[in-house]
Amino acid sequence: MNRDGGVARNDAAADGQPRSARLERTIGEVLRFGTIASSTMFAIGLLMTVMKYQTAVAGLLLNAGLIILLATPPARVIVSVIEYVRERDWAFVTLTFIVLLALGGSVIAAYF
Repeated sequence: MNRDGGVARNDAAADGQPRSARLERTIGEVLRFGTIASSTMFAIGLLMTVMKYQTAVAGLLLNAGLIILLATPPARVIVSVIEYVRERDWAFVTLTFIVLLALGGSVIAAYF
């Protein structure tokens, strides 16, 4: 218990890092991977298109790069939901899940 009578909260994760730092690091890794992977696929696909070398493969690379780029923000939200569940922070789980539902709803609405 702390001085004001409340229960002391341990904000450190099992690996010794504060939970918020672990969440930020994980989100940073997801965003970095999505950006690097999509940029690499765009660059290779564009180069192949300009050189007229295997245009079918170039088109696949460009499409895959676009899909990865579009999937990166929802992946960040999914990682946030998982991390908040691990922390048992139910308020943020609920709010982040609502954001995820809004993203999914916008994708569904785009097709109808």
